[in-house]
Amino acid sequence: TQQLARPVIDGAVWHRTGDVGHLDSDGNLWIEGRVVHLVHTVDGAVSPVPVEVAAEAVPGVRRAAAVGVGPIGVQQLVVVVEDEHEAQASPELAAAVRAAVAPQVVAAVWCAPLPVDIRHNAKIDRTALAATMERRLSGRSR
Repeated sequence: TQQLARPVIDGAVWHRTGDVGHLDSDGNLWIEGRVVHLVHTVDGAVSPVPVEVAAEAVPGVRRAAAVGVGPIGVQQLVVVVEDEHEAQASPELAAAVRAAVAPQVVAAVWCAPLPVDIRHNAKIDRTALAATMERRLSGRSR
């Protein structure tokens, strides 16, 4: 309902946007993605954006996406690096990505084309990518 979309907290009216983020020590708000894209691991919720930014700092990685695979609460973090071919990342690339995103634990690093949202050609469709990786890593080809 409308009331749930605009809760009153400590006397202030808030608007639920579906975004997640954090305030830094200077009071700046950093948006880190959408609630629906959080990866719910056994250690807590992981926002994909900081993981992706860290992975994209690895030489040769132009774009990356972080998604969760498995049941909510015990999801495994998977990083997909944009590539025209679909295959498991080389051991060297996987190690570099894992080192870059530490302390987050990455279950798999995969290379594949990144699907984009049909409404926004530049936005990665993490929901579709998570479903694809769930199938791929479970041994189902499509």
